[in-house]
Parts: sequence; C-alpha cells; structure tokens
Amino acid sequence: GEAGVALYCRKVMIKSKADNLLPKWLRFVKGVVDSEDIPLNLSRELLQDSSLIRKLRQVLTNRVLRFLLERSRKETKSYMEFYKDYSFFLKEGIVTSNEQYEKEEIAKLLRFECSSLPSGETISIPEYTEKMKAGQREIFYLSAPSRQLAETSPYFESLKKDGTEVLFCYEPYDELVLMQLQQFDKKNVTSVEKEMRAVGEETVVNDDTLELKDQTDLTDWVKITLGQKAAKIKTTSKLESHPCVVTVEEMAAARHFIKTQGANFSEEQRYTILQPQFEMNPAHPIIKKLNELKTANPQLAILVTEQLFANSMVSAGLVDDPRTMLKSMNELLEKALEKH
Repeated sequence: GEAGVALYCRKVMIKSKADNLLPKWLRFVKGVVDSEDIPLNLSRELLQDSSLIRKLRQVLTNRVLRFLLERSRKETKSYMEFYKDYSFFLKEGIVTSNEQYEKEEIAKLLRFECSSLPSGETISIPEYTEKMKAGQREIFYLSAPSRQLAETSPYFESLKKDGTEVLFCYEPYDELVLMQLQQFDKKNVTSVEKEMRAVGEETVVNDDTLELKDQTDLTDWVKITLGQKAAKIKTTSKLESHPCVVTVEEMAAARHFIKTQGANFSEEQRYTILQPQFEMNPAHPIIKKLNELKTANPQLAILVTEQLFANSMVSAGLVDDPRTMLKSMNELLEKALEKH
C-alpha cells in the first residue's frame, strides 16, 4: 500500500492517513500510531494543530531518525541501498526544517565522497569532523558535477596543498542543502569558494611571481579592461596550476540564481547581482605573459583577459550556456594565429 501513518486510539482508528503526524519530508514512512492520550472525539481542527499532535510529531520524527542512524551504523550495506533511493527526502528535511537540532540530526545520515578517500567511498559528516586537523574550525565542501572536476577545481588547490580534507558533492542541490545546514556540532559548514574569497590575504611576491609593481599595474589594467563585469580584481597565492578564478559571496545561491532566473536578466544585470571578484595567479605563465602583452599587443591582451574571465565564470558554474563564449574564443584564436 501507499506510505502514510494511520492514527489509532486504544485500537480504534481515528484517521487512516494522518498527514501531520510526521513532517512532509518523512512522507515515505508507512505505519500505525496508537496513542492512549488522544480523545476519541478529536475534531478535524484539533487534529491539525493540537499541542498533543505536535508533541507526537516530535517524538515520531526523533524515533525515525534514531532508527535510521542505528541502521546506518550497524547495517551499512542495506542503509546505503536505502540512501541511494531516499537521500533526496533527507536533504529536503534539512532545507525545510526550522530547528537547527533537527537539521543536524538529519545531517548525520548524509553521505559524501571525500578528497582523502578513493572514488566511490563515502563518509558521514561526524566521521569527517573526527578526522579534522588540529585547529581546523570548519567543515569544507566542494560542489562539482563529477569527482574529476572536483579534484581539478581551482577552488580545491590551496586546501589540497594544506592537506585539508574536503567533502565532494555531486548533486546540484547538495550545496543548497549544506548552505541551509550552516553548522554542524558548532563548526561552520563552508564552501571552498567562500574560503577562497576570505579576506586578509597579503599580496605575495617571490622568484616565481610578477614583481609587486607589475601585479598592481596589471590588476589596474584588468579592472579597466573588464569594466563593470568584475566587482574587484586582485592577485592570489591560493592558485597553483590555474591562471585565475572567480569568487562570489555565496556561490551556491549564485549558481541557483543563474540556473533558475538567469535568463530573465541581461548580462550586465547578472554581473551587478553576482558581484564577481576576479583573482589572478601572479606566478602563472599566462598571467606573466598577459602582463607583457598589455603594452606589446594591447588588442590581443584585451581578448585574452576577457577569455580568462569568461573561462573562470564557466569553471565557477556561473554561465548557463557556454556556447555564448564561442564568438569571443574564435576572435582570440584568429588574433593569436595572425602571425602564422
């Protein structure tokens, strides 16, 4: 039969499907509740919102969560089979619940891949917190369509170098779920993009990077070139193999906005709303070459800058349709091949 909870009082059925005995996200649960405390003549209105029903709902929700948590620990294989089909409901619970305690209880049931584990193996958030480095105050996660894209993400580079573990989420709504969770066991749940944008980073100069004056001149020139597209331009030491990256204040919300409402806004309006910060790696060959090009071949330098920015927007998942970039890419190739 279909899911739902029937309500009885001393073996007398009061309602065959009592909707509000469990929160909506537990709508897959099926069963019977027999309570001696419910008056038999309970009216419809009372059934909607009596403190007794609210109390029952709390007790039942906790009971289900406890049962699932126990299953996840003792019968991992069967729990993972359940999780594959029902994780969506659990995640919905975190997004819709108003109680932080309940959100964190549900969060114990979630499973994610982790940067320190082989592909296919998952970990729970409590297991992640147990493995955290001394002094680490945050639970880091990275949202990407696949393991390969997560591991090669520019946002992951600096944490990987530090040996900090990161949870990998592959479902598009996962990052919204973790954003709603906000905290777990008094630790902030933070996206790697947000960590990257965190302030307080000094400009780094060493043998591999551009000189300080060159870095300043280049960021000023790029600011003029990109105009309204980028809210701020800076150099960063958090990148290694990537030339540049775009960060926004709340990446999950930004991606969600582009996906659901992006089409309703012009390109200019989108940049105004997103306020992207463009960060360049002053040790990267492309950025060093760009620094020379801005005087040697300004036209080519402008095309390269615009392409680097566009690539970063795609890498951040903030471009709804990458085909819009092809025209500028072809112009750039044409310019680059002129001398050959």
